[in-house]
Amino acid sequence: MLHAKTLADLLTASRFFCGLYLIWLGLQKNSLEAAMLTLWLAWVTDLIDGAIARRDPRQIHTFMSDHDLTADMTLSFGCWCYLALTGFISPAVALGYIALVALSLWYFKGLHLRWAVQVPPYFGMLLVAVTQVPRYGALLIGWLLFVVIVIWPRFSRQIVPAFLTGMRNLWRTRRF
Repeated sequence: MLHAKTLADLLTASRFFCGLYLIWLGLQKNSLEAAMLTLWLAWVTDLIDGAIARRDPRQIHTFMSDHDLTADMTLSFGCWCYLALTGFISPAVALGYIALVALSLWYFKGLHLRWAVQVPPYFGMLLVAVTQVPRYGALLIGWLLFVVIVIWPRFSRQIVPAFLTGMRNLWRTRRF
């Protein structure tokens, strides 16, 4: 019998594979539509994995549930690599950003910083989608709007305040 938690873990794990698939797609010709669909699919799994996991009455922690953010980071890394490999950003900018992120995460070790560093790769993919394949741009933007509407109470009362507090505390918690 497939438990809800197992299904949620499989959805989370799929984001690791989506990130790696985006890197592979970056090496292929004419892969833009497949890349945008992969990103959308990964975003769908990100929305539903938590909701499914919370339905499991066992309330257990698993490796995958503890590494949900790592799956998200892998996906954003895949997006960034895709943008660099397909020429939408220069390899120097891509490598510079990756180095800056790695140093920042090593130095600050902040959860909320890990949320923030995902913004440029996702924004880059959105920008490319809107300008190069507008129907996929509309799909991605429509999905983001749908997600914000669906999770608005939690988003406005928990996620945004926690993010802002976490980012403010980055400098306070790091000892020089």
